[in-house]
Amino acid sequence: NTAAFRLWRLQKELLSKEEARLLEARALLKKKQLRHIFWVWRSRCLEMERILALTTRIQRNLVSRCFSAWKETVEQKALYRCNVFRLRAVSL
Repeated sequence: NTAAFRLWRLQKELLSKEEARLLEARALLKKKQLRHIFWVWRSRCLEMERILALTTRIQRNLVSRCFSAWKETVEQKALYRCNVFRLRAVSL
């Protein structure tokens, strides 16, 4: 009777230790998974920041080029008008 009880108690302790190890392993795995998920999320956020900065720079350059082209066109038209007025004045 006593031997059977001791054997049962020993098996129960071993099972409890095994369950404790299993819980620790699960907690560690969960922690690693969360760390990986966070790493992926952080990488994507950093990538989006870089893309946003690049997009902003490209848009700024396009606006600058459009404005420069518009300014050049306006200046050319003004020069053309000035030349037309001079030619008219000379021809009169």
